[in-house]
Amino acid sequence: MTNDSIIKPEILICQPADGFRFGVDSVYLAWFAQVSGKKRIIDIGSGSGVISALLAGLKRVGQIDAAEMQAPMFSCLERTVEQCGLGHIIKPLNVDIRTYRPDFQYDAAVCNPPYRDPSSGKVPQDETELNARFTTTMNADHLFSFCRSFLKFGASLFLSYDADMMPALFDAGFRYGFEAKRLMAVCPDINIKPKVVLMEFRKGGKRELSFEPPLFQKINGEPSPLHTKIFTGEWQ
Repeated sequence: MTNDSIIKPEILICQPADGFRFGVDSVYLAWFAQVSGKKRIIDIGSGSGVISALLAGLKRVGQIDAAEMQAPMFSCLERTVEQCGLGHIIKPLNVDIRTYRPDFQYDAAVCNPPYRDPSSGKVPQDETELNARFTTTMNADHLFSFCRSFLKFGASLFLSYDADMMPALFDAGFRYGFEAKRLMAVCPDINIKPKVVLMEFRKGGKRELSFEPPLFQKINGEPSPLHTKIFTGEWQ
């Protein structure tokens, strides 16, 4: 395991030295999610807990339930919460979202889900990394099905997703009663098409979608001003 600080020295993320490690899209998603003031949030497929730790450390949230089913990643999640001193905000849950049934509804959800079908392309040999990157244990239907039952009416689901696979999100969202409300493309550089999109879906929302200005990671090879602001903690 390694312990890696992100944005602030006190936000230390425990993750495997080999295998699945969080990417920049997790940081972007935590920044994109409008969850300040929300009483109870669920971080679905929390992994090492990076999104939960960033939300707890940089946004005013009440309670975050960090749900992670894989034992190796859950161990990292528990360690992240402990070493960040965030146990009063983040509650690690070793649960499978396909069978987890809370007796209440959440105010919001965030998720950086796996994107790819395992039948497409080369898959990792490591089972933990396979499940984190490919839809072997969770897909868009599982995600929206859970949120239909356990998010409050009018609550939002914030997620990042592979830009090429975005139609799957619209399809699942419509079928489970969610409307896309905000979309932000994440582009590696100027004149390069997006690889990731950040999206907000709302339970029972009306059909109206706001296209946010793109988030450029770099501009002509140099870190963009917005990317720099995100990674220096200027989130207000």
